Amino acid sequence: MVNIKAFKGIRYNSEKVEIDSVITPPYDVISNSQIEEYKNKSKYNYVNIILNKDHKEAADLLKKWQEQEIIKQDNEESLYVYSQIFRKGEKEYTRTGFVALIELEELGRNILPHEKTLAKPLSDRIGLMNKTKFNTGLVLFLYDDKHKIIDKILYESIKDRPEFEFIDNSDVVHKFWKIGDNENIRKISEEMMQYSVIIGDGHHRYKTALEFKRQHPEIENAGYRMACFVNSFNEGMIILPTNRVLFNIDINFDGLLKKINEYFTIEEVQDADRLIEKISSKEIMIDKTKNIKNHVIGFIDNVNKKFYSLNLRNTEIMNKLLPDSTGIYRKLDVNILHKLIFEKILGITEEEQSLGTKIKFVKGSEETLIKLKEEKYKAAFLLNPPLMREIFLTARANETMPQKSTYFYPKIFSGLVLNKLEEEK
Repeated sequence: MVNIKAFKGIRYNSEKVEIDSVITPPYDVISNSQIEEYKNKSKYNYVNIILNKDHKEAADLLKKWQEQEIIKQDNEESLYVYSQIFRKGEKEYTRTGFVALIELEELGRNILPHEKTLAKPLSDRIGLMNKTKFNTGLVLFLYDDKHKIIDKILYESIKDRPEFEFIDNSDVVHKFWKIGDNENIRKISEEMMQYSVIIGDGHHRYKTALEFKRQHPEIENAGYRMACFVNSFNEGMIILPTNRVLFNIDINFDGLLKKINEYFTIEEVQDADRLIEKISSKEIMIDKTKNIKNHVIGFIDNVNKKFYSLNLRNTEIMNKLLPDSTGIYRKLDVNILHKLIFEKILGITEEEQSLGTKIKFVKGSEETLIKLKEEKYKAAFLLNPPLMREIFLTARANETMPQKSTYFYPKIFSGLVLNKLEEEK
């Protein structure tokens, strides 16, 4: 079970600022060139907090903005409803979740990771928390409410106009409401007590919160982390692929194809568009107990401009490569790629995979093809995202997928609401 609770959120004052000029994506997807773009939108843009190299200045800004009522704290403890409306292909989706505090605990029992994280220091995020004493961003948690009990409460709570809404640069519509009704807060809190949750996005943010709690046992609110909770059965829960592009590596493509042919059926296709279409339309067969997938991986030889689909003939090889893992874990496409192709065939060690010295992780096929215009990138592997069922089964078995296995679209934005961990003395 997980414990959640309402809180007095601090939010931008729409009477003082234009909301769409101050809200940003999470810090870890904002490039250096975009920082100035966001700053130019408004001097109150949230990038001045989450990507400020001077953490004391970030803290001073938050204090100043509160004094000027650029940001204001709600008077009552509340939950918040967050909807994102977006299009993929010809279809429109709406993903709706709620924002609350979750009581921190070590990962592995009620709060589960689903993928490994890239090796990078947490010192910057810890430094920002130490200076500001704020939760400045959201962790995305998934729970599996098959009967959509909480979703129904949320939909009943958002019949009025949202507190604010805006459209981002990707044409995603963001809407935000406040739930101050104590009865609905109680119902949601009690319902959540029957679930464990999985970190969908924000593994580093959660680990930072744990470290801050260890460093500050004197701060009561340090035992909680602000997060957005989304039902895995919500209609807008979309997972997109994260592809792999190789660089800084010499590849004999004829030799590589011969080795791949030992395990995969190889089919050459005409171009990238045909390959993407073939990969994304792979057959998924359903029986009475489980999903059985064809394991199809796209392969682009960027040197010779050739395109191949790779279909694993037999999953038995994965039993040998991952003998101590569960059956569902062995059959993940991302594990087939990392263990069989990267590690066994190409000789890229697990450490090299995690350091990113030979592999770049790219979100989506369009961005992958853009990357391949650069000569330094020798090859690319295109993946289908894991099924939601695979994510939950893997996490509950205390197994973690390779880093960057999932891309939950769209990203949960930052600056929608803040949680203050310590009041001024």
